[in-house]
Amino acid sequence: MRRHHLSEPVLDALNSVTEDEEAVGFLLDAESSRRLLLLRAIRDAAADADDVRRAWPLLEAAERADPAAFRTVLLDPQVGVWGASLLRRLSRPDPAATADEPPLRVELGFLGQLAAAVFIAAGVDFRARVPVRDGRVFLPGLGRATVGGEPWGTAEVWGQDGTIRVAAADVTVTLPDDTENDVPGWEGQRRLRAEHAGMRLTLTLDDLGPYAPVPALAVPGRLSSAQFASWQNWFARMWPVLVNDHVVSARALTTGLRSVVPLPRGERLRARAASSSDAFGCLLLSEPDEDEDVLPAQLGVAVVHEFRHTLLNGLIFLMPLFEDCDELFYAPWRDDPRPLGGLVHGAYAFSGVAHYWRTRGAAGLAGFEYALWRSAVRGVLGTLREHPTLTPLGHALVDSLDEQTTGWHAEPVGVREQRLAHLATVHHRATWRAHHLQVPMAHAEELAEAWSAGRPGHTVTRHPEPALRADPGACRLDTLALLARLSLVAPGEFDALRAAEDPARTVPGVVPADLALVDGDATTAVKLYGEELSGPGARPAAWAGLGLALTECGERAAGNALTEHPELALAIGHVLPTPPDPVLLAHWLTQ
Repeated sequence: MRRHHLSEPVLDALNSVTEDEEAVGFLLDAESSRRLLLLRAIRDAAADADDVRRAWPLLEAAERADPAAFRTVLLDPQVGVWGASLLRRLSRPDPAATADEPPLRVELGFLGQLAAAVFIAAGVDFRARVPVRDGRVFLPGLGRATVGGEPWGTAEVWGQDGTIRVAAADVTVTLPDDTENDVPGWEGQRRLRAEHAGMRLTLTLDDLGPYAPVPALAVPGRLSSAQFASWQNWFARMWPVLVNDHVVSARALTTGLRSVVPLPRGERLRARAASSSDAFGCLLLSEPDEDEDVLPAQLGVAVVHEFRHTLLNGLIFLMPLFEDCDELFYAPWRDDPRPLGGLVHGAYAFSGVAHYWRTRGAAGLAGFEYALWRSAVRGVLGTLREHPTLTPLGHALVDSLDEQTTGWHAEPVGVREQRLAHLATVHHRATWRAHHLQVPMAHAEELAEAWSAGRPGHTVTRHPEPALRADPGACRLDTLALLARLSLVAPGEFDALRAAEDPARTVPGVVPADLALVDGDATTAVKLYGEELSGPGARPAAWAGLGLALTECGERAAGNALTEHPELALAIGHVLPTPPDPVLLAHWLTQ
């Protein structure tokens, strides 16, 4: 382990809308040192444990046998998640197992599994005692042996003359020469491989690891051969797009990307993706939608997006970008209010996303995505620019992103694409306000009383700021963005959805008024939103949609009143005994 100096060239490369191979290499070196510190902290915290006393000399011997293999195994994302979660557990007053945790000795014994994986990679003889977890022994980077017996028993792993065995009780599993292959009792850790124009990408498809990088996201478990082949096909189709059109990003990915954890396919055009600060180089990706023309580019941007989160996490581990802050903020890419750190992460990731689509052209899906995300990044950078809790390094990052993206907003995209991006941008923010900003009750009652009495809205002179009250029921605020994408990549599907009596049965969260608005039929949209808002159970999003539809019909002042402050209309409607006429209320709010 050595000291790491964040040089100006590396910092400049990281404070960028693109990814840099040398900067990624620097972060990997720093991550390797961080993992070593994790191991040392675990040893110090549990020095008296039998599993630690037994495994630590093995780990030291493994590093001496093959330092390069040791570093490779150390940087496996599963090792990072294990080490960070175990250290947090050891830091508790009582680290004993809770109901959903394995015994502590099983977690400590992972040190032996780590050592065994290094010895196997080094090709030297060894013998190690390791814990069994639910009848299985996982060897990071290699695979998983099923030995049965007690859920939390022990097993022996040994290598002799090139043959590797895992044994417990009466079961012995012999690993194949190529550990990626499956044999009875052994499931190999398979790798995705792609090559184009002499540039090769190799990464693990992690469907075996016992440690979930993001516990809230359920993973499907072991994929079938056909499912694995699909992932291989998707990455093989994606890679030429990155190499040909985003070569700088592609080089960085070959250096830093370690594994992909597959997630089940989500809702149509609502792909899920995530990453973890504990798992450098690991991405969680849902199965992509199989829209043939755009699948490679959409998968590519998902990979770049989450990889940028990995890079920023690596930078934050070295130097803080912000201090503690209790505020919550609007983020154009989320349904919920976000902390400052989430805002910084989003600005960094989506500046790369916008740059990616900018490279791909001004028409069609690329033009829409570029217009959408350049607007989102611009708004968030404006929020961050002068925030007092950013550190000097945080301000430097924001200033650099701001400088690189400022000129984008004058660049033209297609008229249709710009209109759709504007609708999606305004609708998301207005719907967010309707869900999460709460008008003080006294003010809502005063407004409702003025409305009921027929007095102009301006007679209510006091306008207190609404309070931020996170609504846990807020979801699918991206409905208009989803419909815009559908209209661009699958116009036949969009038309069929518009003709459907209940489109939400096909695409959750969609109503006919949304489809009419996206399709340019603002008159119908006003009618349909008005009907919804005049009845019980209207969605907060309907006020945002009505505002946009009114604006497109030429009633700009009324439309702006609803898109800029939909929480006022919503609050008045809640106070009144019967729903007000929504169009008349929109005009009244401008008086």
